[in-house]
Amino acid sequence: MTEPTTSGPPTSRRTLAKAAVAATVGVGAVGAAVRLGQDDDTEERGGALVLSAEGGSDIAELEVPLELGRARNGVRETESLPTSLYSMVGVTWRGDASPEVWARARRSDGWTDWTRLPVLEDRPEDDAWQADRRGTAAWWVGPSRAVQVRVAGAAPKGMRLVLLHPAGRTSDQAVGTAARRSTGAEDVVAPKPDISSRAAWGADESWRDGRPRYESTIEQVHVHHTASGNDYSRSDTPALIRGMYRYHTKSLGWSDIAYNFLVDRFGRIWEGRAGGAARPVRGAHTLGFNSDSCGIAVIGNFDQVKASDTVVRGVAAVAAWKLDRYGRRARGRTTVRSEGSDKYRDGAMATLRVIDGHRDTNDTSCPGTNLYKRLPDIRARAHEIMTAPPPPSNVTVQDPARVGGAALVGRGLKALKGRYDPDDARTRYQWLVEGREISGEKSWRYQCREADLGRTVSVRVTSNAPGRDPVIEVVEAGRVKAPVEITLKTRRRGGRVRAKVAVRSPDGIAADPGGTVTLSIGNRVVERRVRDLDKAIWFGRGKPLADRATRLVVVYSGDQRFLPREVRRSVRP
Repeated sequence: MTEPTTSGPPTSRRTLAKAAVAATVGVGAVGAAVRLGQDDDTEERGGALVLSAEGGSDIAELEVPLELGRARNGVRETESLPTSLYSMVGVTWRGDASPEVWARARRSDGWTDWTRLPVLEDRPEDDAWQADRRGTAAWWVGPSRAVQVRVAGAAPKGMRLVLLHPAGRTSDQAVGTAARRSTGAEDVVAPKPDISSRAAWGADESWRDGRPRYESTIEQVHVHHTASGNDYSRSDTPALIRGMYRYHTKSLGWSDIAYNFLVDRFGRIWEGRAGGAARPVRGAHTLGFNSDSCGIAVIGNFDQVKASDTVVRGVAAVAAWKLDRYGRRARGRTTVRSEGSDKYRDGAMATLRVIDGHRDTNDTSCPGTNLYKRLPDIRARAHEIMTAPPPPSNVTVQDPARVGGAALVGRGLKALKGRYDPDDARTRYQWLVEGREISGEKSWRYQCREADLGRTVSVRVTSNAPGRDPVIEVVEAGRVKAPVEITLKTRRRGGRVRAKVAVRSPDGIAADPGGTVTLSIGNRVVERRVRDLDKAIWFGRGKPLADRATRLVVVYSGDQRFLPREVRRSVRP
């Protein structure tokens, strides 16, 4: 994959070229608004910079030339510039300069402090020295309505202000899970952690330019920070990544987002550059050392805040998985050939840690002092993951689940979960009839209905635990039946007994019982089908019954829908 060389503004500035090419933002520009869309959200009138979204996108954007005022003590700055709603700000320019750029934003609680926007050294080699466009990191400021920019020292040509507002989506609330074990390749120890895909954070694949490029192996993991701010929420992360992706592709002209993976401050791992998380995709994260490496960027500025254990675990989890697939050692060193950086000339051989920081290969403060200090912890944690025996692949049953209650129409059943390893496994239920799911019946309780009569009811018990495959038990409650009502009328005259029997279903059940009825008295036995009980049954017509034969027993056999039953009656002379 070749990153496109761009000598002028990106194509996304199509309207700007027509509407505002002559307009500049800074001193003297506040009185003339630059409008690229409807000003529905703008509080400021007259001079407001208005962002708009191009067809189908929910990322509002604005790029305009940046004009700075006169230098005072070597510092030039813009006026305070009112804007429509934005949440990310960056600055780009032409040439290979590395200016000192500062910005501040006005949020609902007032102006932020001046914040330095570090120059991005996350670049592709293919056009790194030929392309005339560079930029700062895109700073996540949160919802803001004014911006001011300051440049110390010489300002390069073609400086442009980039404002972005990636709208939040309903799906952003639920996406992403903290790093944990899941099933990995069979020939490696380190498992694949949970990784939220590009689709999960909402990548617009039409922004990418060209096909992914693949390396033959992975020798290193380079750790970065995005320097994009630290006060984002869990639900902000997908929008923040969408904005970063737009900035890398549209403002800087790269073919895709620079990093292979991103880890947010909550320890969640996100797929970055396209091409397949499991494959050795070449990124644009570490100038001169993108070959045979993987770039992991932690979202935040770790010159400003400490790196938490949660972040360490997230970086270590994905680093261990990637390195173990290629037989690398997390705590080892490797010698690699530079493709040209400001620390190592093209062709120079560099001996580096297998897991290193961006500053080890380039003249940059990335990944921030506080995250760089945690690299030994990341290596140790990754080594632990890569050398630890794998956990059981699935939840195991120690005592099986069972069902309590009787499978009778109108009666309740209870699913009783068993004991499992691990003991914190969570259990879900789904009731079934003849093996098919009963819609909406996901509670541990179930009441049998007339529609279930004669059919087998069971419950599927699914037990889950993080990092394990679930275990599924199907526990049968039995065939649902109903009791019968038996009426018995008898008459005895000397040695003869006349019996009239009826077997009926209870009130509320339309089905009729089937099966047989057996009548016995003394040593005499008569069997009849239920459907043939319309006629009376006689004992002793041919040979009279003995006087001592006084107990008449009626036994209903039951069938697939009705329970068996027995009735006894004393019939005396």
